[in-house]
Amino acid sequence: MPRRRSLLIASSVLALLLGGIGAGTATADTGTDLYVDNTAANCSDTGPGTQAEPFCQIQPAANAAVAGDTVHITPSNVSYYAAVAITSVGTADAPITFTSTVSGRSPGVTIAGVSNGTPGLTLTGAQYVDINGLSVDPTGDSNAVAITDSQHISYNSSGISDGESTANMPSPAISIDGASSDISLTRLDIIEARGPGIATTEGAQDITIADDVFRAPQGVAVSAGGTTDIDLAGDDIADDCGGVSFTDGTSGSIENTLISRLSSAPCQQSGTPVGISVDATSAAAGVTTDYNAVNPTSSGVDYNWAGTAYTTAAAFKAGTTQGAHDLDQTELTFIAAGVLQEHSPLIDSANADAPGELAADYNGNPRVDDPLVPNTGTGSGAYDRGAFETQAPLSMTTYGVTPTPVSALVPVTFSAAVSNPWSVPLLYTFSFGDGTTATSTTGSVSHTYAAQPGNAAATYDTGVTVTTSEGSATTLDGLILPVNPVPAITSTINAGTTPAAPDSATLTFAAQSPYPVTGDQVSFGDTSAPVALNGATGTLSHTFAAPGTYSVTQTVTDSDGRVATVTKPVTVGAAFVPMSPVRILDTRNGTGAPRKPVGPGGVVRVKVAGVHGIPATGVTAVTMNLTDAHATAGSYVTAYADGTRRPTASNLNFLAGQINPNLVTVPVSPDGYVDLYNASGQVDLIADVQGYYTTTPASGGSGTLSDFAGFAPVRVLDTRNGTGNAKGAFGPGAVDFILPNAGWVAAAAVLNVTVTEGSTSGYVTAECGSGPLPTASSLNYRAHQTTSNLLVVPNCAGGVVAIYHSAGTLEVIADLQGYYSTQPTATAANGSTVAADPYVAVTPTRILDTRHDIGADKPLGTDSTIAVKVAGTDGIPLGTRSVLVNLTGTGSSGATWLNAFGGGTVPATSNIDLSPGETRPVLATVPVDPNGYIYIHNHSGSINVIADLEGYFG
Repeated sequence: MPRRRSLLIASSVLALLLGGIGAGTATADTGTDLYVDNTAANCSDTGPGTQAEPFCQIQPAANAAVAGDTVHITPSNVSYYAAVAITSVGTADAPITFTSTVSGRSPGVTIAGVSNGTPGLTLTGAQYVDINGLSVDPTGDSNAVAITDSQHISYNSSGISDGESTANMPSPAISIDGASSDISLTRLDIIEARGPGIATTEGAQDITIADDVFRAPQGVAVSAGGTTDIDLAGDDIADDCGGVSFTDGTSGSIENTLISRLSSAPCQQSGTPVGISVDATSAAAGVTTDYNAVNPTSSGVDYNWAGTAYTTAAAFKAGTTQGAHDLDQTELTFIAAGVLQEHSPLIDSANADAPGELAADYNGNPRVDDPLVPNTGTGSGAYDRGAFETQAPLSMTTYGVTPTPVSALVPVTFSAAVSNPWSVPLLYTFSFGDGTTATSTTGSVSHTYAAQPGNAAATYDTGVTVTTSEGSATTLDGLILPVNPVPAITSTINAGTTPAAPDSATLTFAAQSPYPVTGDQVSFGDTSAPVALNGATGTLSHTFAAPGTYSVTQTVTDSDGRVATVTKPVTVGAAFVPMSPVRILDTRNGTGAPRKPVGPGGVVRVKVAGVHGIPATGVTAVTMNLTDAHATAGSYVTAYADGTRRPTASNLNFLAGQINPNLVTVPVSPDGYVDLYNASGQVDLIADVQGYYTTTPASGGSGTLSDFAGFAPVRVLDTRNGTGNAKGAFGPGAVDFILPNAGWVAAAAVLNVTVTEGSTSGYVTAECGSGPLPTASSLNYRAHQTTSNLLVVPNCAGGVVAIYHSAGTLEVIADLQGYYSTQPTATAANGSTVAADPYVAVTPTRILDTRHDIGADKPLGTDSTIAVKVAGTDGIPLGTRSVLVNLTGTGSSGATWLNAFGGGTVPATSNIDLSPGETRPVLATVPVDPNGYIYIHNHSGSINVIADLEGYFG
């Protein structure tokens, strides 16, 4: 009967350990909670011992405690508590409890010993007292704990530590006198006791010593003399001076206990150390030993039974009726103190029904079955020998949160995964640091952090605890997590275009709000009806009515009533289809118009759509080389769509007797015509088409559709110095050169070609490779004239371009301005990736005329540059990457050339070369800098410059 009382007390202690003990919680309905806290500024040893005004020391609380009371003691980080003598008397139904407010041995309450030999903790005449988490640090030759004339006492989950070492060790750490009975000592950590760890004297009865750890006591760990019914179960003894000694007719049991040597050093005491020593009178009294594992020091023996020494477990079994399941010395295998190696024979091999054995181990962990080890024990078969139960070996493999960064009110997912060799079912308990937790069997949970006052940022200490199906819990990882303020409602739009789908854009929408989105709508900025998106995100394709730049707007509303609106300019336009040059107009011979010059104020109406391989529908503009011949007076030509108002800008400027080419890009009327207007005198006009712009998708059979990718110009051919080909003027025929990075998806290259030092008059055209001289011209020149023109050359195999000329010898220079790409991007001459943009024609607008104070009030001087604003004015949107400009130089004071470029260093290229007094135009594709400007540079002398804006590439 007394032994069962000890087991009941142990179970009560286990419940306290696993559940934790907090201030203000009474252990019995009839009891009072008393409080002790020597760190409290208002503590008082005269009472009242409330939580608001606690006792400073334990002794006045012990004096005040009556049956059913619980004394809560706060661990001190200031000083140890003073020694205490407990004489309290409780009852079986209402014991008196002394407990640390922090469960366990550390950080627990520590009581200091007294140097005059007084124990730190004394129980005298005490009854029905439970003590949990009260450690003692003895001094001098005193006991740490002395139990005299006391009954029904449990002392649990505490530590006794004495760092002083001496050869005089008369005092046990815990002494129990002969007038005491029903004493339970469980889950204690006794280290470096100066005498035996626990000693009982004659007359003591019903002693349970279970799941305790003895480390280096300088005597035997447990000494029992003349004690009735003392049970050791599941203890760990690491000692150089012996393990357990029963003498003088002691009765009881020693089971599930590990006894190992601490070091190779000899014991400081005289005699031979013995793991388990039972004298003849005790053996006769009925001591039972089994399921132990003994490995004493090299100078000791495993057992001494009734005066006979046994050096091995096998010998002990053979010589006695004891130790039938004991393990031998070599089978004691540890990883570290208290942790057994996997597959150790100590695992799942204890007697679960051993007298005094506890349902949970030294640390409060449950008994679990290791699936990798056979069950060889008795009872449940899943108890390990010693004080520590091997738990499922768990280790963190991943732990984190997504998405990051984390913001208040935005749901995030915490995820954890562990290595689980036993494959036991796991429960993950996530602690979010904000006072809340969540559990999961999958290792993943969602959590939303609340907004802080003032929408401030916060930081949380998070972690995850993994609990096995047997009940053991391990905190595996933690994360200090910053949480940003509640994010604003936001939305974004990304737009993409492709040459294969002119006038169309693919738009991707995304919105974010910590609250549910209750409405979202997209307006395309044209005449179409708004469209609602589902969930504020998604992709839409939209075809606009005509080329241009449109303001696409998304408006998102959330359940908090917040509204986010984002607008993105989206440019769509016609795609370019390059062609080998084909002549569509020559008034000298009646091609495309009557055979006669165009008179002053005359207009030539030229059919372009539906002829010469150009589609009859969907053509918005045509690119052609326009040349004047036989002019009788200085004049200019303006090209425009038939049926529209003639713009004030010019495309081709010339003087009498000159032959001047210029590439023009001109809108086409719905019925497929363009008009050419001559201002003065008589002039013949020649037009050679090099390509056209279309809004018909690729599936409509419009040919190779492409968009323009402009970049800083680079010189790719100069026969004067051997760039791109051999140095020196070449005779009639062709000179080849290779375009950089043109072999991928380039549909055509845009080249500014200059000819000089021609030995005779002639014309130039550019084509792929070599072959017969084409009949259409790209650039007409006179003998010894320096002149230039913009050319569009269809892509050639390997990027090889041939420039043909018709007669005499000639020097040729070519500057690459950009590529027409069949894809949304292209590779620039320097290898970088640049966007390819559709073309949007505008009403030609004069943006610079130094003669008339438009954009500048004086001619450009030597080595001077002018910045001209193009984006953000005249209908050209900000963000435009390139513009199409008709550039004219006139009235130069000497030979010079002009460069048009997108900012930065003046490139070593040219757009137009002029002789003194000459007037010449050239079409230029010019990159636009981030601020919306283009730049025009004059090399030498003084010159007036005119620039007419024709369109833009967006």
